[in-house]
Amino acid sequence: MLTVRDLTKIYANRFDTQAGGVREVSFDLPEGTFFTLLGPSGCGKTTTLRCVAGLERPDAGTIAVGDRVLFDSASKTAVPLNERGIGMVFQSYAIWPHMTVFENIAFPLRVAKGARPGQEEVRSLVEQALATVGLAGYGDRPATRLSGGQQQRVALARAIVHRPKLLLLDEPLSNLDAALREEMRIELRRLQQQIGVTTIYVTHDQSEALAMSDQIAVMEKGRIVQMGNPREIYFRPANVFVASFIGAANLLSGVCDGAVAPGAIGTVRLTDGARIGCLFPAGAADGQPTTVSVRPESIVFADEPLLNGTVTAASFLGGSARYDVRVGDLVLRVVGGAEDVVAPGKTVGLSFAASSAVVVG
Repeated sequence: MLTVRDLTKIYANRFDTQAGGVREVSFDLPEGTFFTLLGPSGCGKTTTLRCVAGLERPDAGTIAVGDRVLFDSASKTAVPLNERGIGMVFQSYAIWPHMTVFENIAFPLRVAKGARPGQEEVRSLVEQALATVGLAGYGDRPATRLSGGQQQRVALARAIVHRPKLLLLDEPLSNLDAALREEMRIELRRLQQQIGVTTIYVTHDQSEALAMSDQIAVMEKGRIVQMGNPREIYFRPANVFVASFIGAANLLSGVCDGAVAPGAIGTVRLTDGARIGCLFPAGAADGQPTTVSVRPESIVFADEPLLNGTVTAASFLGGSARYDVRVGDLVLRVVGGAEDVVAPGKTVGLSFAASSAVVVG
């Protein structure tokens, strides 16, 4: 439904490798996909979104919705923002305080280019949008008499009132408190599935991306470094950056003990001499230096361990317990069951499946 090819937008000297922007970003989204651009500040995720929206003019690349080309550097095609038929919700919401809720939502319909809907159709479309976001009956209310969550819903209703083919959301939950953010995360995903609109969501919040997305693109320094579904991104990180940025990862250094084919299980000899089985997505040569990522949830206390260590800290988190375990010069994080009780100072054995230990570098 959406195709982006080799999208490039540089904000400084194009020969400066540290310049901000995006470089050769490409992805294809089937209709109805909830797609998240995830990464730290300055990685290029908002620039990508703004280029798709038409708020920025790319230096190169192609953007198309279905058969309609919105931007193409080769043919110098650039459809203006107000003709792209895209819905947008930004961090600030941009709710006009001098308008009622109804007029805020109706605004895109009243200023639409070309044939505009009549008054009765406007009323019908606005009421449908209000009902969709759970604000039926709020139309006459002044916009200043809304909570943060209600303002977020009004901004969403305004974005979908003209029934766009594509919805762009730029960190729309970042201004909400933690409890409301959790509630609206579920609500946003429900609404997106209900109306079936293809959505691009920008966030730096890993848990938000994992909970809401069909597909995630992790960005670093203007490039997509990994794209996949949430489980692939979390349990099969492509490199050290993804492993470190998405949740908590234990990173172990060693060398490959024998050549391994791509996608096969092989052995890594750690710096302390211990050998562990690992998954090698890209394969490796014998003796090749490696970095292995193991998620805390994948490690268990075991009587026949791969590694031995000493618990240095223990925390009860309600639904789980977290431990820091010193193994030689490393401190590994382990997440266990809430009912497990392992006191600091205790010597423990640790084990994990070879398929859970992923070579990332």
